Amino acid sequence: MHQYLDAWSIRPVHISPLTSGTNNTSWLVQTEEGEEYVLRITPGRHNVSRILYEIQLLIKLAKQQLSFSLPVPLSTHTGEHLLHDGTALVMLMRRLPGKGSGAPTERHHLPLVRAAGVALAQLDSALATLDLPAPEQTAFGDFAHAYPLVPDPLAALKRLPLEPEQSNRLRALLTDIMERTPGLYQRLPQQLLHRDYDPANILVQGNQVTAVLDFEFAGTDLRVLDLCVALSWWPVYLMGSEQEWEVIDAFGRAYTAHLPLHKDELLALPDVLRLRDAASLIHRIGRYLAGLETDARMLDRVQHTFWREEWLIHNREKLLQHVLAWQAAPELSA
Repeated sequence: MHQYLDAWSIRPVHISPLTSGTNNTSWLVQTEEGEEYVLRITPGRHNVSRILYEIQLLIKLAKQQLSFSLPVPLSTHTGEHLLHDGTALVMLMRRLPGKGSGAPTERHHLPLVRAAGVALAQLDSALATLDLPAPEQTAFGDFAHAYPLVPDPLAALKRLPLEPEQSNRLRALLTDIMERTPGLYQRLPQQLLHRDYDPANILVQGNQVTAVLDFEFAGTDLRVLDLCVALSWWPVYLMGSEQEWEVIDAFGRAYTAHLPLHKDELLALPDVLRLRDAASLIHRIGRYLAGLETDARMLDRVQHTFWREEWLIHNREKLLQHVLAWQAAPELSA
């Protein structure tokens, strides 16, 4: 760690782990002066141009008048924002105010849910003003390019540790999603998005969002996708209990009050929820084929997809009734 921090002339007195995510690890760095930083380390196999794009995006976003902070990387004493030593990609950010919001008591607290919805709408509104094409852009619905080892998601199912019944069920589900997806991209608005706005990626203080983190998946996609990502995770522990609806409505109403969506986008919400989960599943399949996931974790992820699909089968019409009540949504012009 110390060899990395020398690039920023930081002299730490204490370094402790913060998180270990799918794609990177983060460390809290404390100095004698009482300052706190976050050191993010990404394995060197990741795309350098993609991370440089993330940095450029954060720098541009920081110039917008947002009500929350962003993890803008600090420049080294040589003026670079990214340190690359051949084995790792390293960034240093100031520690942002607030705490994580992943606990059920927080992600189900309605005032905070509403604040999170407003913050996402503000973020998406700001992102829509930026003209910043991503390198090697892959939309979530471009399933053939979701992960390098999975050019054919249906063929990849043969390599998973599934029983024949599970494999056939998953094949039918993915086939249906893949057939519906092109039409979504043909008719729905697209813009630059965060694409990973879940409770673990924001910081909060009281009932306010103080920071939005993790822009590594940012890219152009269906405008309604960011809302779908959020609705996939904020009520997840309540799904099937009938208590999920107050969380879904609180987030959806807050978001659409600040960023109104067309009726066509709201009607497509169930299919975009399925699209998002399929993209996530294919990414996990790729990690499994790369030897980065165990059989047990892969099986759990497949069951998670089945569980989400069962919820949508039983609640599609109810979900549409709820989302259409959020706003008087205009239809897209032909």
